[in-house]
Amino acid sequence: MRTILLVDDEQDLLDLFREVLEQMDYRVIEAHDGREALSIARQNPPELVVTDWMMPRMDGLELCHQLHADERLHEIPIIIHSSSGDPHAPGARFVPKSSPLEEFEGLVRRVLAHSDARRQTPPAKAPRNSCSTRTTLLFGLGDTACSTAH
Repeated sequence: MRTILLVDDEQDLLDLFREVLEQMDYRVIEAHDGREALSIARQNPPELVVTDWMMPRMDGLELCHQLHADERLHEIPIIIHSSSGDPHAPGARFVPKSSPLEEFEGLVRRVLAHSDARRQTPPAKAPRNSCSTRTTLLFGLGDTACSTAH
């Protein structure tokens, strides 16, 4: 059973998303802020992180940065949900809290399927003396942003 780390400071939303994800046959681990989520992820890396943006102690945007900076965790896919709009977090996909649950379910399935496909595809060998470039696509409400890190 695949594990999803669910992060939100609002217990009602944790309960709602937990119920949806468990009905989809995922194991759910809860955290109430980014700091707690980072600690949990470091102890037991999940297959997906679903996080709120605005939270106390460490927000979802900082959590994304911390996960991407960690060599063991940088490939974990992330979904940010927020009522405040898309924060354009590196490597994260966005879904508004006001979206229908079916949209959230579909995004979870697509993100995990894409993650599976990436793991099954052997990495291309970079030519000698070349700069390794990692490109991250950010998906929001109909717009696409792209950031490149060297």
